[in-house]
Amino acid sequence: MKKIFNFIKHPLFSGSAIMVLGSNSINLLNYIYHLVIGRMLGPAFYGELAALISLMGLLGIIPGSLSLVIIKYVSGAKNEREVAILIHWLKTKVFKISLIFFIFIIVISPALASFLHINKLSYLFLIALASLFAIQTLLNRSILQGLLKFKEMMLSVFLENGAKLLVSVALVYLGFRVGGAMLAFVIAALLGWLFTNHYLKIQTKEESNFSLNLKPMLLFTIQILVQSLAVTSLYSSDLILVKHFFSSHDAGLYASLSTLGKIIFFGAGPIGSVMFPIVSQRHAKGLRYKKIFLYSFFATAAISLSILIVYLLFPRFAVNLLYGSAYLESANLLVWFGIFMTLFTFSSLLINFHLSLNRTKVVVLPLLAAIAQIAAIWFYHQSLFDVILVSIIVTALLLVSLLIYSTYGNKFNISNSSRLQARGGDS
Repeated sequence: MKKIFNFIKHPLFSGSAIMVLGSNSINLLNYIYHLVIGRMLGPAFYGELAALISLMGLLGIIPGSLSLVIIKYVSGAKNEREVAILIHWLKTKVFKISLIFFIFIIVISPALASFLHINKLSYLFLIALASLFAIQTLLNRSILQGLLKFKEMMLSVFLENGAKLLVSVALVYLGFRVGGAMLAFVIAALLGWLFTNHYLKIQTKEESNFSLNLKPMLLFTIQILVQSLAVTSLYSSDLILVKHFFSSHDAGLYASLSTLGKIIFFGAGPIGSVMFPIVSQRHAKGLRYKKIFLYSFFATAAISLSILIVYLLFPRFAVNLLYGSAYLESANLLVWFGIFMTLFTFSSLLINFHLSLNRTKVVVLPLLAAIAQIAAIWFYHQSLFDVILVSIIVTALLLVSLLIYSTYGNKFNISNSSRLQARGGDS
């Protein structure tokens, strides 16, 4: 009984429970957002809003790549004093980055508006303003995650998305349509920044003689950016290529498979987010971390395979429940897409594990996989099943490569080190 109680209290178990439940609650909230706002705006206006949301997601990859870097450095700090000094340093630097990013979006707004056939530049300006607050919020949430404050981090995300839903409904109802929905993103981003500032109650400190070796941090940031682009490509480029090569009807069927398949990744993926700072912290302090990875691996397997079994046994029920009878002809492909996303989820976990140990050369593997997936689908796309089969083969090879890398990773890596981190052994 004592062992069970200690296991429940373990940061990996409690953190994973919070992240999984929180992430899925937020995913449900976002699904409700699209369902309600889509019906309120109608197809034409909702299509314009969806394009703007997609643009925000693409632009967010660049600052989003800072998240793992911040989590790693904060979790690797030796004591509260170093945490406080590091947070002050990060806040100063990230504020400057957010201003540069804000100006960058403003400058490229005319080109973006032309490419997306958007008549109102004000929508792009609202994206720039939302990004200004969102990057500050990203910093705060990364710090909270690095400090293993998963509850506070997830609560802030839930509150921000709840505010986005409520404000959007109110403004669209009042007749502001797409502009009102975009303004809601700005208000929600501002509230997210205020929420995270409230939860982040560490007294920051400035120290004149404090210095941080920026070379390994910059190198790690670039490698994380490559990893973010590669991983995002692996679960999104297939959909883009299907839209290019297939009819609108087939693309719609594939989109439903993609959304259902990603339930596996979004359901089990938070476990890797919890594992990352814990392993990073233990590695920096020279403590044991292999059991943390094994617990994460088995928890990921339990969630992923459970959903996959549902897709195998009840594919028509799953498709009909979320998308209706019009999409039922895609049901026979659901388990195959589920296999693709299960392999992708395991690969993502292993990538996060290696990055937490400073094995940054691992980013080459998902990059090669992303390129191989695009090239293979480009030349081999006779049917939707062929596209899925290509993705299964590519992610299976990626997973095998990562498992091999797990055995020989130390022999090919030069660890990024900083004055805030000590090297830990594979114990």
